[in-house]
Amino acid sequence: MEQLWVYITSVVILTLIPGPDLVFLITQGLTKGRKEAVFTALGLSSGCFFHTTIAAFGVSIIFQKSEIAFNILKIAGVFYLVYVAFKTWQTAKDFEFKTDTAAKAGFFKGVLMNILNPKVILFFLAFLPQFVPTNTSNVCLYMLILGLIFAAISMILLPIIAIISAEVNKIFLSNKKLMVIINKIGAVTIFALALFLAFSPKN
Repeated sequence: MEQLWVYITSVVILTLIPGPDLVFLITQGLTKGRKEAVFTALGLSSGCFFHTTIAAFGVSIIFQKSEIAFNILKIAGVFYLVYVAFKTWQTAKDFEFKTDTAAKAGFFKGVLMNILNPKVILFFLAFLPQFVPTNTSNVCLYMLILGLIFAAISMILLPIIAIISAEVNKIFLSNKKLMVIINKIGAVTIFALALFLAFSPKN
């Protein structure tokens, strides 16, 4: 039980530490509004299920061992972020937050942002086994449970961050010139994340 609380505390801290996912989420809140940002948060959290599953079944070892597999996934992630940055810049003057479309768009943005980052795959492969008891007979099941806990915690914390950043957005929404600037800064920030991913080493 003590080890479980250490794990939960670690997950909370890791979720709140500023990183590419968190920066991306805050940018979405500042530029897209509450609904899309919340669904982006849920998308990012859902990506944890993907990473947990491939880590539990050993698939992520392929990305750890194969430079080609790692780079292919990284390039896909970079191109996706560049695309999102371009669309954010292109629609900087559009302040109409479309409810259903925005929700779907935000969710898939979050999922793709998360699963196309090979460093997250390697993180789960390295992090989860540390909290698997040595005497357990089913390592795979235990890792899946740990992954579900990780996803559940992020599904609580990330939407809160999304809502806070979206509330900041509301303060500036009436000033169109300022909103154009904020949206363009958001586009540049996302493009910077693409560069960060492109030039980040495997280890």
